[in-house]
Amino acid sequence: MKDVVVIGAGLIGCSAALNLAKRGFRAQILDSAAPGSGCSFGNAGIIAVDHVAPLASPQTVAGIPRMLLQQNSPLRLNTQGIPRMTPWMWKFVRQASPANYARNTVSLASLVTVAKAGWRRLLESGEIPKELFRDIGALYVYEQPEDNKAREQLIDVLDRFGVEHRELNADQVRANYLPSLKAKISHARYMPGMASVTNPQRVVQSLFGAARSAGVAFRQARVEGFSLGPDGRVTVHAGAGTTTVDKVLVAAGALSAKLIEPLGTSIPLTNERGYHVELKEPSADQLKVPVSFVEAGFTCNPMSTGIRLAGTVEFGGGEKPDWRRADMLVREFTRMFSGASPKESSRWFGDRPTLPDYLPMIDEIPAARNVFVATGHQHLGLTLAPVTGELVAQMIAGAPTAVDLSPFRANRFA
Repeated sequence: MKDVVVIGAGLIGCSAALNLAKRGFRAQILDSAAPGSGCSFGNAGIIAVDHVAPLASPQTVAGIPRMLLQQNSPLRLNTQGIPRMTPWMWKFVRQASPANYARNTVSLASLVTVAKAGWRRLLESGEIPKELFRDIGALYVYEQPEDNKAREQLIDVLDRFGVEHRELNADQVRANYLPSLKAKISHARYMPGMASVTNPQRVVQSLFGAARSAGVAFRQARVEGFSLGPDGRVTVHAGAGTTTVDKVLVAAGALSAKLIEPLGTSIPLTNERGYHVELKEPSADQLKVPVSFVEAGFTCNPMSTGIRLAGTVEFGGGEKPDWRRADMLVREFTRMFSGASPKESSRWFGDRPTLPDYLPMIDEIPAARNVFVATGHQHLGLTLAPVTGELVAQMIAGAPTAVDLSPFRANRFA
């Protein structure tokens, strides 16, 4: 039996450890924090099977100047972070060219189109309780009419990859989904295939519990680095001790780049900060499905603990959060719904791991045999966790992978 250490106790790490244990590995998870305490806890709770196209697109690049100048913009670039963000932004712009966008869409779609099947396998096995999963679709609401060209491109991508969608007028939205909506809107797009979860923290705790039941060990310790032995085994330096194993998987989210850089592989991974506010007693409590307001850039998801408002994109932020971004979520919610006088129960911020092409990285480190990485899932960590865990286990076991992983290789930016 081969030993493997998984660094990171989030959704990706727990899913990978569970699948590695199923393949006969003796797995251990290392993390400096409790399982599921990062972005795996704070996400919007949406299984976004419609996100077949990456955000690095010509349309996104064209809209960046307007969004940066717009008051209450869902996108913010911290001016103090511009110097360190400039190389990443240039790579982002190159990846958003029409040719790269088209190629990267095919690559991302290869994962997203099988994501829901991965979730079904976890539900059918009982490893994720069914009461945490809702297969009720989701709604995208547009306050303004869409640009015709942008709309045609979106519809083309959705149709090409089999993403079901239905367009609704404002009256249909209010009558069927959002009866307390007061904001004037143009239309909405209902995505019946999208799913959601009612408690993201319980989801990752369930995955962690399933991994533990499968024999996976856990040690709470900060990983300081690695030593590569001549026999191919890897020594992990964590806390006050060391662990020598056959394989290592780095699935540490936004911290992954710092861990693998000493191994000779530098990756352009940035922290894309997001915020959420959870409302304990919202007045606008008639959300029948999760809803995203496109121009405002935030999502409302009715959960077991209240309505979670999540969103915004902040690049170049410092260590401290800018809670004005969370305040903006509450203001926008109040603007959208009649009688809304929300009472907060909690607020959170976290850093999504994002690469310039908005594709994940799933590969063996080129300069460090037997060290693997799974990171860069940006907004899709929850969506892609089950299938990523399966693919990582196949890759580490040396088995054929169900999806071609070459687009997600670690040296693609070299």
